[in-house]
Amino acid sequence: MTITNGQINGHASTSTSSPSEEVAYYLNETTKIIQAWIKKGENEDEPVSRFTSSKEMRQAVKLSLSDESCSNEKVLQSMASLLDNSVNPWTGRFVDKLYSTPMPIGIASEALLAAINANAHVISAAPMLCLAEETCVNGLTSLCGWNPTYADGMTMPGGSMSNTFAIQTAVNHSFPAFKNEGVVGVITELMGRRNRSAKASKPLIITGADSHYSLEKAALACGMGLNSVVKVPCDIYGNMDVDALDRILEGLYQDNEGKGEKAGFPFFVNATAGSTVTGSFDNLDQIANICDKYRSAYETPLWLHVDGSWGGPVLFSSRYRSRMAGIERCDSLTINPHKLLNIPHQCSFVLFRKGDVLENNALDAPYLFHANDGDVESDTAAKLEESEAALRRKNARHEGPAKVNFGCGRKGDALKLYIAWQSKGARYFGEHVERGIESANRIVQYIKTDSNLSKRLQLAQTESSGAPLFLQVCVRPALGANASVEERSKATQYVHNAIRQQRRFAVDFAPLGKGQGDFIRMVTHPFTSFEDLVSLVTQIADFGDDYMHLKGI
Repeated sequence: MTITNGQINGHASTSTSSPSEEVAYYLNETTKIIQAWIKKGENEDEPVSRFTSSKEMRQAVKLSLSDESCSNEKVLQSMASLLDNSVNPWTGRFVDKLYSTPMPIGIASEALLAAINANAHVISAAPMLCLAEETCVNGLTSLCGWNPTYADGMTMPGGSMSNTFAIQTAVNHSFPAFKNEGVVGVITELMGRRNRSAKASKPLIITGADSHYSLEKAALACGMGLNSVVKVPCDIYGNMDVDALDRILEGLYQDNEGKGEKAGFPFFVNATAGSTVTGSFDNLDQIANICDKYRSAYETPLWLHVDGSWGGPVLFSSRYRSRMAGIERCDSLTINPHKLLNIPHQCSFVLFRKGDVLENNALDAPYLFHANDGDVESDTAAKLEESEAALRRKNARHEGPAKVNFGCGRKGDALKLYIAWQSKGARYFGEHVERGIESANRIVQYIKTDSNLSKRLQLAQTESSGAPLFLQVCVRPALGANASVEERSKATQYVHNAIRQQRRFAVDFAPLGKGQGDFIRMVTHPFTSFEDLVSLVTQIADFGDDYMHLKGI
């Protein structure tokens, strides 16, 4: 390839330019393409998506691979086509998922990551990526009220893997036999040490009924099976019933013979900070009190984890961080900056109050992990102050993060949070969260007070009762007092499909607990304008009217 005054002649296979020149060319050209696509998204008339279904997309778009190279012009055309046929989050009308428009500086940080192209499995290969990760972990654990000298953590490929890694770390820490013998080792250990039957010795994960399904995936990944997950009832708002948690734990610990339907030995309690559908926050202080009670009564390690994948960023907000009061007493936390903080996908952390627990996961690979100056010899460690020894152990772990992680290929995703945090500051993140919550409250108040909408729309219990809102608003057509839950759900799905056909908004629907049926769930992302939210709820009401007319209601 020859580059002359920004023009390309020939094919990549005949390149005579340097890598720096090629990168400059491609970045320049792709920046034009990306900027044009983002600008389209800023147009009021631009649809969120080109297609109303995956079937339509597959019929319209055909991707192909070839044995031969093609011209750079064709590659760039392909890039433009890929963007044009993608969901465009830059419209601000993508309120379908818990992520949305990425921060603009995030696009640049992704380019930096690609340029470095390093695996953050050992610090020698990715020094700045590992240092950025350490810095972000220290910042996040400090927000939890944990001592950063002792606390630790790392990035993981998503919230599900973060939750899974927390469970793997907890079971390794709680049951030393697990590392070599697996679940059989745990059962054997409990049978011998606590005189329990085999059935009563199965390790159990305790979580709320409205928690994320990743807890069940984690049970599969850890070899425990779905029956090892015990669901605690939640209230109408999606909050874990702490009295029910108390009763469940007491019953399980007392059942040494395994006579109960869900028999076993609880070792892990998961609390949720920001549930997927309603945005509910479990009461961490109350749950921590219950965990303390059973730790003391049964002299057992009972790990308390918080899945804050969605809600964790409230820790940045002085106004709303009280929703996670008690986090300082918890053992671990999952937080996904790629959701509420708008860091580009993916950027997820799992954090531990006591970082030394990670060493229970350690596996050696002499070809990769070498002795280094950060190691603490036992005789030296004995002479150090406790905090200094802890810091040296932490630094030694950071020489090879993959040694205590179950993944060896590690993208330096923390760099994206580091650059955004450096650019905006922690105060901005807090205000960002507050804007999203205020948007939710504002649109709910609008629905309640607008004489036209208040009679045509039904808000979910959380919204209608005045309970604290997060960034989700659940609403559906109001069909009247005598309509069945099934009929209300059908109306919701009709409205969802009609909105999808229009392509102006992307929104989702979901069933709410306690048999409430389906509701449209819209996420009030901070970058979404209030005018667009008003337009969306008006569409929901209008399509609800269409459904009632169609059904003769």
